[in-house]
Amino acid sequence: MFDRIMEERPDLCRRVLETALGVPVDEVRNVVAERTLQPRVGSHGVRLDAWVRTSDALYDVEMQTYSREGLGRRMRYYQSAMDTAMLRPGATYDSLPESFIVFICLHDEFKEGLPVYTFDMICDESGSVVLGHGFKWVVLNASAWEMLPDGPLRGLLRYVATEEVGGDGLTADLAAAVEAANEDAPWREESLVMLTLEEDMRAQGRLLQKKGREEGLAEGRAEGRAEGRAAGRAEGADQLGKLIAQLMDAGRFEDARRAATDAEYREELLEELDS
Repeated sequence: MFDRIMEERPDLCRRVLETALGVPVDEVRNVVAERTLQPRVGSHGVRLDAWVRTSDALYDVEMQTYSREGLGRRMRYYQSAMDTAMLRPGATYDSLPESFIVFICLHDEFKEGLPVYTFDMICDESGSVVLGHGFKWVVLNASAWEMLPDGPLRGLLRYVATEEVGGDGLTADLAAAVEAANEDAPWREESLVMLTLEEDMRAQGRLLQKKGREEGLAEGRAEGRAEGRAAGRAEGADQLGKLIAQLMDAGRFEDARRAATDAEYREELLEELDS
């Protein structure tokens, strides 16, 4: 739903960005939902929820509905993939546009209770040194919306967390866009099928990881001499769970489903993603 609205309603996308970043955003030229970037052949690909271009900047807006480990390194990789995609052969580094990555999360990824986390690069030794790196990362924690003063950002995070429409125009327009999208029966049915498949595969991955760890601990306690064997099985299950999650993140649903049952194909994928 988020991807569709951002792509079909550039006006709403621009307003969401302005609210999230607290700065004016130029007219949106185009939005590409679920754009897949692969820095090089054989490297780990990423699927961006909403890739947004304006006349002078590039934005990636992500909606994250469940907590995940390693968000900082994930954002780092997203940034590198975006930069690689924008810098053509022979172009100078100065041609890289200003870029922003915005994560709108239902959970507090950093456990500090803050509604907004802004990350920028500064010089530890001198605050007067300007690096001019040209990017900024913002993580919004919708679960802490009540900590914000009245205003558009509080209204946006409240809507994300509770689906309650406040008195501001942005959330009212977002709610209207959601209602209109829900009236598209074929799209809604297809989306529900894909969501069910994706969540099912993610759940399988989490269960495999948990099962592997539990089996390893149980066998380790019962058979001290079999620790190596138990650890191997646990590692294998944990590896499969991580592989499935990685494939789902990249939008490779069919690969994830096949990896769950085809050991030979799974090894090929592990080799591909590790290269």
